[in-house]
Amino acid sequence: MGRAPRFSTGMSCSPAISTLATPALMTLWGGHLPFAPEGEKPQRELSRPELFARICVSAPYFAPQEVKAVGRGEVMARLPVEPRPGAEGSPLPASEVYRHLSVLGACAASLVNPSEGPHCYLPRRAWVERLHEGPLPQATQPLHGSAKAEFNQRRTAIAHALLSDPEGQPLFAMGVDYNVLHAESFVRLFQGTRQDPRLEGPCRDPAVQVPLPSLRDVVREGECLRGTLGPVGPELCRGHFELFPVLPMAAVVEGLCGLAGTLLGQGEGQPPARYLVTRGDVRTESFAHAGETVRFDAHRLAVKGRDHYFDCWASVGGRVVAVMELTLTCLE
Repeated sequence: MGRAPRFSTGMSCSPAISTLATPALMTLWGGHLPFAPEGEKPQRELSRPELFARICVSAPYFAPQEVKAVGRGEVMARLPVEPRPGAEGSPLPASEVYRHLSVLGACAASLVNPSEGPHCYLPRRAWVERLHEGPLPQATQPLHGSAKAEFNQRRTAIAHALLSDPEGQPLFAMGVDYNVLHAESFVRLFQGTRQDPRLEGPCRDPAVQVPLPSLRDVVREGECLRGTLGPVGPELCRGHFELFPVLPMAAVVEGLCGLAGTLLGQGEGQPPARYLVTRGDVRTESFAHAGETVRFDAHRLAVKGRDHYFDCWASVGGRVVAVMELTLTCLE
């Protein structure tokens, strides 16, 4: 603990998203955008059953609509917005950005997978960067997502993804590294966590939403805040993965961001301060399974102006599930 923060936003002070987004994206992707305008490429719509079979993720965790292949390893989709309470001043909470774009990146990677058959795309690292000036109101209409992916080794892939508003203004950028396992290999590795199919079948109801994780026993010690989730119920894991319920990393991001955001408050009994997730870098170390209890920790390292820098982690017993470096910008 106590090391210097490693993030800087690198953002301009322009109030217009359009003036901010282009230089930010050009820096992020080495001088060129990975996405061509929608009208410049042939499109092929990918059905949900086809995608479920490709990436082994299903509803309700899988939420993209009208997913279209628009090039080699490139997809775009409409991303539905589920109303969520919270103190983030963005159109979509960072955990939902992680959820939608990591799934969309897996869809893109599945199109260029050199191996046939169903595969599980397990994010081992993901970094999210806010591109909009804030605050902005929560979105009420579906947003637009684009992702482009490639395999850099036989069992690893990388995707770059972009979340935009309905008018095309960029909101968040995300990069994801995946470990890619054939479904048979995944089953062998996680055989001990297999669930009785009579207890949890595939979800066919599009109205079903992914529930929010609710932390209990939240305790503050100076600049540290910790809380507990669990035992994890299978409802938090639905669609991720079928018959092998694994707590989605989006739920981990939700819990860690929420804890860090609580530290921005002025004290006990005060309402939480509003904030923006400016940047987050999360690394997956292992998985939390249904029935396990997960501990969440957030530690504030430093404050520079309105920017607060955190180290966060989630663990099960002595096993680390994920670590996250997080920058929040306080709005109050």
